[in-house]
Parts: sequence; structure tokens; C-alpha cells
Amino acid sequence: MYHKQLSYCITQFVEKDFKLADTVIRGLLKYWPITNSSMEVMFHSELEETLEATQPAEFQRCMVPLFHQITRCLSSSHFQVAERALYLWNNDLICVH
Repeated sequence: MYHKQLSYCITQFVEKDFKLADTVIRGLLKYWPITNSSMEVMFHSELEETLEATQPAEFQRCMVPLFHQITRCLSSSHFQVAERALYLWNNDLICVH
């Protein structure tokens, strides 16, 4: 219900203080839904928006757990979750690292 507004606020915080990116990404990974595929797709959207505002140095801090989660999503039985995980490879930060 409020996801879009909350997502916008979080992205604005990360854009203002890029050091928050690691905390936000790790928070998303910590509460990543496992059994609800529609929530997983929503979390992918949030992750994409946060990654757009993330600096390379901050990305490197959370890179390993992020790639572990992307790997789990790629093997998901739900096609949209796997598709969104594949879509993350279009992000410049992920392609460079």
C-alpha cells in the first residue's frame, strides 16, 4: 500500500548520504521474503532503485551477500523472481564487478 512512497524516501536518503546504501541493501537482504513471490518482485524493484543511487565503494561492502541472494532468486521456481534477478545484470555496478 505504501511501498512506492517508502521506496522513494529510502532512495532519497541514499542519494543524500551514500554511506546509507550498505545499510539499506543489507536490511533488504535480511528481510527478503522467501515464500511470497510477489513480495520478492517488489523487493527486487526496491533493490534496483537503491543500487542506482549506490556508489561503487558502498556496493563492494555488501556485494557478497547481495550476489548470494541474486543466486537464490535465479533458481526460484517463480519466473518473475528469476526474471527480475536476471534484469539486475543490466545495472552498471553489477556488470563492472
